Amino acid sequence: MSARRLDGEGLALLGAALRDGEVVGRYRDKIVPVPGSSCSWWRGAVSGRGHGRFWYAPARVVIAHRFAFALVHGVEAAAAVPVLGHRCDNPLCQRVHPEHVVASSYASNRREWAIRKDRTGSPLGDPRGSRRRARELRDLVRLDPALAAADLARLRALCGEQLPLW
Repeated sequence: MSARRLDGEGLALLGAALRDGEVVGRYRDKIVPVPGSSCSWWRGAVSGRGHGRFWYAPARVVIAHRFAFALVHGVEAAAAVPVLGHRCDNPLCQRVHPEHVVASSYASNRREWAIRKDRTGSPLGDPRGSRRRARELRDLVRLDPALAAADLARLRALCGEQLPLW
C-alpha cells in the first residue's frame, strides 16, 4: 500500500478498518511477543518478501506493518509514506518505534539495507533469504514464541560480534 497504489476507496476502507474494533482486534491477535526480542512479532500470513500480510476488508490486503503504522499515525500519514523501513531488520516486526518500523524512502531504505546486510550476524545476509527466514521464524512463533527466541539466541551465539583484527 503506497500513496500511489491506494485509491480513494482503499483509503476509506482502511480508515473504516482502523475504527473497527473487530478488525483491529483481528490484527492484534496476530502479534505476539518473543522473549529476548523488543520486536512485536507477526504470526499471520507472509508476503513474498517476508513481510506480514493483513486482510483489512474483503479483497483488500495491506502489508501488516503498514496497518500498524496507520494505527499509530493515521491512514493519511500511512498513505503518504512511500516505504516503511525495519531498523530492527525483522520483516515480521509490527512495532512502530524509532528502533523498529519507521517512515522511510526507497533510496534510504535501500542504502540502509546495503550498509547492514554484510554485518556479521545480520539477518539481512541470511542465506535462506528474507521470505524463507520470515516464514520459518513465523512458524516457530506460531508453535511457541520461546522457539523463536532460542533460534535468535543460537544465531547470536554463532555470529556474535565481529572482533577487531588488531
